[in-house]
Amino acid sequence: MKRIHKESLKEALKAWEEKYRVIAPRLTERDERIFDTFDEAWFTLDYAKPSLPLKHALFPQSEAVFQVDQGIYRSIIREEPALLFGIRSCDLKGMLQSLSFMSKDFDDRFYTLRAKNTAAIVMACPGQQSPTCFCTTTRSGPWADGGFDLQLYENGDSFLVEIGSSRGEDLASSELFEDASDPAAREKVTSFRRRAAQSIPLVPEIEQAMEKLRTTGAPDELWERFGMKCITCGGCSFVCPTCTCFNVSDRVLTEGSGERMRSWDACLYAGFTKEASGHNPRHSQALRIKRRHEHKLLYHGDRDTHGGLCTCVGCGRCSDYCPVHIGALEVARDMSAKIF
Repeated sequence: MKRIHKESLKEALKAWEEKYRVIAPRLTERDERIFDTFDEAWFTLDYAKPSLPLKHALFPQSEAVFQVDQGIYRSIIREEPALLFGIRSCDLKGMLQSLSFMSKDFDDRFYTLRAKNTAAIVMACPGQQSPTCFCTTTRSGPWADGGFDLQLYENGDSFLVEIGSSRGEDLASSELFEDASDPAAREKVTSFRRRAAQSIPLVPEIEQAMEKLRTTGAPDELWERFGMKCITCGGCSFVCPTCTCFNVSDRVLTEGSGERMRSWDACLYAGFTKEASGHNPRHSQALRIKRRHEHKLLYHGDRDTHGGLCTCVGCGRCSDYCPVHIGALEVARDMSAKIF
């Protein structure tokens, strides 16, 4: 365990920039909080749950995977080391789960190489960051139980720093970090965790919904009702830490060259599962909503969840941003309450 004073954080971030592309919380000119390339002038610690997860650091919204120029093929794999500072535990859990998915049956080297070259510094949540947070239910917060390099716990004018890897040892090796291996520091971390967990209510409907899907399944009427409401914006997929659907397209660059792109897609879009024949096995919005929530609450194994309950990490963003209220919380509550 180590300690770093808050006033020293910018200096640490600048030092890390010598080796990594540092992504950190920052203010915008509109007073919004986002995660972007570290900028000392706009850096902030005044943020809660970011609107978007940091999955774009490993899985960009759109990227070229290879180029062809006059018949010569060139793969494009970016291996620039990156450091994610201030990531929340739910988003880290989402990254770990996505890494399992991306390397399980086929090694998606674009994702796995980025993951290998990315350091994660978690900011443990002192409490519920939003009324829709339910990470204690999904076992993905409010602090990380593994998979990080460093984890920071707020402690007055400083942070207590938990080291989670050899890379973390290196990151915390400068004189900016003081030793804090005394029992008092460990007790402060224990108290921090206890208070944080107690502030985030459990949502029993999540496990009840999981059990229903495992046994009897939810009735078609429930999915049809949600299908009638859904406006197919795809927002729930784009803000979800564990959604990794993508589409592939080709783009002409010049007369003799082009590139293949992959871009985020959503299983809620009718075209996502439409086959070349015109047949669509997910031909209704009800079926597409059913499939999405089965992926979050039913189709996963222990290796996939990295200690979590399921592949929903309890961030609550789908409930935050769905304009017609079809988030995981709403679906689980309706399923367990038999409102259909």
